[in-house]
Amino acid sequence: MWCWCQEQFVALGAHRLQWGQDFAFFQRILNSAVAGGEWSSSLLLEPTGFFSMVHFHPILAVVVPLWALFSTPKLLLAINVLAVVLTAWPLARIGTKQTNSSVFGLCCGVAWLVWLPAHGAAIADFRPMVFLIPGLACVVAGAMDGSKRWLLFGAVLCCMAREEASYLLVVAGLVLSLFPLGGGRRSGLALVGVGAVWFGFLLVFKENFFFHFNPVETIRGFGSGASVPPELTDARVGFVRSAWLGGYLAAPLSLNTLGIGGGAAAWLFTDTHREWHAITGTVVYLKDPLLVVIAAAGTLGAGTLVRKRPSAALLVGLVMIISNQLSYSSDRARLKERHSSLRAEAESEDVAEINRLISSVPKSARVATDYRLIADFADRAVLWNVAHLYMEDAPPPHWEDDWPLTLELLDTVVLPIDDPFVDRLSGGWGLVDQGGGYGVWLREG
Repeated sequence: MWCWCQEQFVALGAHRLQWGQDFAFFQRILNSAVAGGEWSSSLLLEPTGFFSMVHFHPILAVVVPLWALFSTPKLLLAINVLAVVLTAWPLARIGTKQTNSSVFGLCCGVAWLVWLPAHGAAIADFRPMVFLIPGLACVVAGAMDGSKRWLLFGAVLCCMAREEASYLLVVAGLVLSLFPLGGGRRSGLALVGVGAVWFGFLLVFKENFFFHFNPVETIRGFGSGASVPPELTDARVGFVRSAWLGGYLAAPLSLNTLGIGGGAAAWLFTDTHREWHAITGTVVYLKDPLLVVIAAAGTLGAGTLVRKRPSAALLVGLVMIISNQLSYSSDRARLKERHSSLRAEAESEDVAEINRLISSVPKSARVATDYRLIADFADRAVLWNVAHLYMEDAPPPHWEDDWPLTLELLDTVVLPIDDPFVDRLSGGWGLVDQGGGYGVWLREG
């Protein structure tokens, strides 16, 4: 876990998080909540507020007390890593219950921790959706041995992660009702009930419930095979193939577990542009539900083999670990190279100069900056992304403030010296400091 945290911290220090914009607005939402304000962020050109945001993450209510004590970006990065690491526990339980072998269960947990897609999910910048990973793992563990405690804990954790859990749990419950695991059909029916109750609650209380994901449109897209570029489909299929060809090769032996991910797969495979299959990147978190379903199915499938020959428990477990460690060799090489370059960048003089510029900007400043640095200014009084200034499109339907957003909102701009936006700072603004390729402009007078 510490190695994964270190990789994130290095990326943060080098100002190279996968998507600084989202990482910044999560910080600003937490800052506002801790201060007793609205659960909102001006960086979101979408509805804001606890129930009004287009994505609903009740788990943030659990994060707020921690944020009040440790309001540092590293806390969120560590939480992201912790959620992935703790998933090894229910996966180990699944392996142990399936085979009555604690040695095999331990191997199943380790196999998850060395799997590159799990690594990729852990080192992504913080997203509440990461809690779907341990949540679904607990759901499978509970459904397998009939443990209501594990099942309900996992289902609630999924619901707290994001609103789409209502769909995912209903699909998972229907699959397990028709094709039950060891715990019987009641586990599936319980999941359908939890998902349906959560769906009904959101339908009544949640604004913008279908803002990003309308299940009817997904079903239509899934039926029509609509306009997904062939090369993107090939890349996605290739990712799924690689995911189970390592230590989870036996996943097809547990088709009912794979079926739990049917809702997530339908959603992801009908998306026409987001490259969720990548190991790192801006939308790596979208495949979180698929990862744990593949891992759980692979664990149960391997456990089926061990039950037929209990003496092979250690051997099969070691094969899972080694296979997962060896899979994705080219992606591992790229990640290693990326980490080496980030570490060198973090220790460079340019980054040291950029850090100096960031620290020189007062907390009370009204700042605009770019995607690379925006997460570093998340604790400033006012923060905008220059990409959102002077947008010529009509304002969002819910927008109540002045539009378009202009420099009148700001007193400080931090941008690369050669950024095209600098041309707008020719009158009434002065360059007061620069370093590492960036400059700080202040409003004159």
